[in-house]
Amino acid sequence: MVMTFRGISLLNTFVLAACVSASVSCKKLLDVPPPLSQISTSSVFGSDANATKAMAGLYIQMMLNSRSLMNGGVTIYAGLSADELVNANAFPASAETPFRTNSLSADNILSTGLYDSGYALIYTANSILEGLDGSSGVSAGMKQRLRGEASFSRALIYFYLVNLYGAVPLVTTTDLTKNDTLSRAEPATVYRQIVKDLQSAETLLSGDYIPSTDGSFRTSPNRSAAAALLARVYLYQGEWTKADSAASAVVENTLYQLEPDLDSVFLPGSRETIWQLEPAFDGQATAEGAAFIPAAPFLPPQFPLTQTLINSYETGDLRLAEWTAMAGSGAIYPNKYKQAAYDPLNPEDNVVLRLAETYLIRAEARANEGNLAGAEDDLNLVRYRSGLTAISTGTNSDILTAIRHERQIELAAEWGHRWLDLKRLGQADAVLGAEKTGWKPAAALYPIPATELTKNPNLVQNSGYQ
Repeated sequence: MVMTFRGISLLNTFVLAACVSASVSCKKLLDVPPPLSQISTSSVFGSDANATKAMAGLYIQMMLNSRSLMNGGVTIYAGLSADELVNANAFPASAETPFRTNSLSADNILSTGLYDSGYALIYTANSILEGLDGSSGVSAGMKQRLRGEASFSRALIYFYLVNLYGAVPLVTTTDLTKNDTLSRAEPATVYRQIVKDLQSAETLLSGDYIPSTDGSFRTSPNRSAAAALLARVYLYQGEWTKADSAASAVVENTLYQLEPDLDSVFLPGSRETIWQLEPAFDGQATAEGAAFIPAAPFLPPQFPLTQTLINSYETGDLRLAEWTAMAGSGAIYPNKYKQAAYDPLNPEDNVVLRLAETYLIRAEARANEGNLAGAEDDLNLVRYRSGLTAISTGTNSDILTAIRHERQIELAAEWGHRWLDLKRLGQADAVLGAEKTGWKPAAALYPIPATELTKNPNLVQNSGYQ
């Protein structure tokens, strides 16, 4: 049996995975048509080596298309939706513009692409989990590790889908007869599955990292990656004690340390990285670097920072100098990633989870628990690294305000944190109503794609969309 979903098959995943062990680029492999007799599920999960390649193929699939859900799309489009980015070079009718004006339609090709790429990845993760369950050729230890990685990946993807679209279908099987008629599951139900997957991953995964074929580390999730994402999920649900505990498991791990040099944070080998993804193609830069950095010094950036964000930096904040840059046009753009095109001397990977966020998660959880001194300690570690002085507020409200400001700056133009924070903290209407003309509360959720509504009569659209 060959598993397929919207044109993606487990065979394709397997072929993509061969990139990690071949001396040729993914591009060259993808140019080779698949054989007429496709590889069966039993072959893919017939050995440890093949099963490992299938899992690696999921990571390659995440990074295969620029500006998809897991490869720049959340950073760019959620940044436009919030008060971080401007779409400077686009025509009014471009597909990016409705993100900035918060006027998406159900047939917007980019919003649809985020949704579709997320579910394609979930289907592949489900395929791997089912393939492992039915396999007699994969060793017990490898099954445990790969189950953990697939469960972690599914949880991460659902985290973004539920935060971008609200209630979404909860797909945990490859059975298309069931999947094609699923109704939308309430966010609380989706979050329960996310927590279940992450708790499972935390149990199954090792505390160590598996080195990739090029010798780099932290490209496969480990126990700390599951704990870091679990801490975020608990924070979003207001479960402060659990968020504190999960975050503490990471920040107290000696594998991790805040990089004292801001320019080292997003480089391979960063001690701050908890999990990162390598570009899918040999000689490829990160999607963020390619999107944000002008192709030539005299060209304006496509996605400059808003003046609102620029004005939010405190005097002396090193992040303004190190993590932003000014184009020849005078516009300031995000510059956490330094390469618009691949540089073999300074390669960059896509950092998905990092320690600074985990410190800020624990700071916010502790403030809500009433542990103001602990919250200030965590907050100030991030501030010290940025050249700023310590904050000592003395009140719960003040420390929470300071933490939220720190998240706005530290996590700017990175994985949509600002957009998601404004929504979870109930600040979207006040902040974006003042920032943008015509803001409507319904825009806090992206529309369910029109194509999905047509295919599945059990799906209903989000409020405020046709």
